[in-house]
Amino acid sequence: MKIKIFFVVFLLCDLVYAQKRLDKTEGSLAQKLILEKAYAYMSNDQYDSAQYCLNKIYAIDSSRKPTQFAYYLTTCQAEIYYYNNLHLLGLQESLKGETIAKILKDSVLMADSYNFIGLFHLNNNKLEQAKVSFKKSLTFAKQPPYKKFYMDLTKPHHILGNLAETYEKLNVPDSAIFFSRLSLKKAREINSERGVATGALNTGNAYLLNVEIDSAYKYFELTKFYAIKADEFDVELTACSGMAECAAAKGDKKLAFQYLDEGFAVLKKYPQLNDFYAAMFLDIAIKLYRKYDNVQLLNRTLELKSKRETVTYNRNNRQIQSLLLTGINNEKTIFKLELADSKSKQSLANTRIYVLLLVLGMVVIAFVAYRYYTLQRLRLANMRTKISQDLHDEVGATLSGIAMYSYIAQEQIKNQQPERVQGSLDIIKDNAAEMVAKLNDIVWTVNPRLDHLQDLIGRLKEFAIQTTNAKQIQLGFREIGKLDEVKLPMQARKNIYLICKEAINNAVKYSEAEELEVVFEVKQKLLIVSVKDTGKGFLVERETNGNGLLNMNSRAREINAKLMLSSVPNQGTSVHFTYKFKGISK
Repeated sequence: MKIKIFFVVFLLCDLVYAQKRLDKTEGSLAQKLILEKAYAYMSNDQYDSAQYCLNKIYAIDSSRKPTQFAYYLTTCQAEIYYYNNLHLLGLQESLKGETIAKILKDSVLMADSYNFIGLFHLNNNKLEQAKVSFKKSLTFAKQPPYKKFYMDLTKPHHILGNLAETYEKLNVPDSAIFFSRLSLKKAREINSERGVATGALNTGNAYLLNVEIDSAYKYFELTKFYAIKADEFDVELTACSGMAECAAAKGDKKLAFQYLDEGFAVLKKYPQLNDFYAAMFLDIAIKLYRKYDNVQLLNRTLELKSKRETVTYNRNNRQIQSLLLTGINNEKTIFKLELADSKSKQSLANTRIYVLLLVLGMVVIAFVAYRYYTLQRLRLANMRTKISQDLHDEVGATLSGIAMYSYIAQEQIKNQQPERVQGSLDIIKDNAAEMVAKLNDIVWTVNPRLDHLQDLIGRLKEFAIQTTNAKQIQLGFREIGKLDEVKLPMQARKNIYLICKEAINNAVKYSEAEELEVVFEVKQKLLIVSVKDTGKGFLVERETNGNGLLNMNSRAREINAKLMLSSVPNQGTSVHFTYKFKGISK
């Protein structure tokens, strides 16, 4: 009972303080309290509830006068868009915030607005624009304390940390180290324990990028210390993965796995941790388990990541639906208020026309939104089905073979046949390695960050080098045209890779060639690929029913590519295909 009374008193005191803090923002008391509530919801990742609060403010007053309250309302909306990955809408709101800050000539708000703009550029991978925005933000930023009527805004260590992350993505580790350490210093000046923890984390990542392992490890230890001290368990999680990377870089597999185990313990104890930091940790764990070929831990981690991504997708999907619906309602509310102001100047006939147009517009918008959402769900379902089929087709047979040879090995041990046991174990080992390679291919094909043609060429080149080296075949790779501008959808990326992989594999296994050449060429909207060897060749009409050739033709038809196979005995074999693409990276 005493706890409840204390909570009520604390809440009343907080509301009084909120009123004093917002007195100079020129919004009504009701609007100010609702905005405070919206920020509270955002701190708990409840962005649909925060949007509901903003809608109540819009319902009270739709005016957009350039006041501090209008600035907070605008940036709050931008932040909701940011955490729901609606970056273009968020950038528009941030630019509105910049305009309000300029009109008010308020340097604190200017620093905040430029930081928001930089964040949206950073997440859209417009790194140079992000760098310019963060540097502008720093010219206006100053350390607390601020005047009481300011709400919680961007501080210098936030901006410096964002700038350091930008330099990391630009692969400029020295600048990343400089700004990360400066962020750490600024956080210490105001005793921000989370700021110190994240500053140390950014510094550790920057040193790791610069391959200064000992320095990186020291800062990751510092990150963990301050994260635990401040109960910032999401930052503690990334500290564990950072130390694991350092241990792996030194070749200490046991210590690397120990740090990963500590991270999984944190993740298990606090399953609602920040999705961004959890994804960072799981990606590093997957990378290290793959490096050390630990299939069991790799599969467990991939499954956990898949489950978390599904939960995140469902939650974000609900929030995005809420945002889209409430956005329509906001426009409806604003329109009604404007309509009421001009009611005395309009005739009844005009009013009916406007209402009819509004209803029709809402119906069209709702239909477009519903159709878009339905298509997205259908696309996701198709993708899941395809991945499931690939896992069944590619991995199922290999697992069955492993199970069969395991049984055979048991029988051979009982019959005291050590030489045959060794042969069975070798087959199991080869099958397991093949399964890991197939899993890697499947994971690679569905990674949206690897949609550039250069990513495909790099992976194919790695496979070709490993394969040809085994047979001492001289490998040649040629790239003609602007390949770095080409982006490929997941289905095309997968099928092109597998066609080329099959062609290279066939040449290495059967051609007895001394040389193998792979050529990638881009002409306008056409991707032209050829795989040629100088081997013994064969008569094409006698080999048209082979599984490898049938698979290549099937994959080419799946992406509407044209495939040609030509071969002459003792003169080599050539696989040549063309694919018409759409994506050009900007």
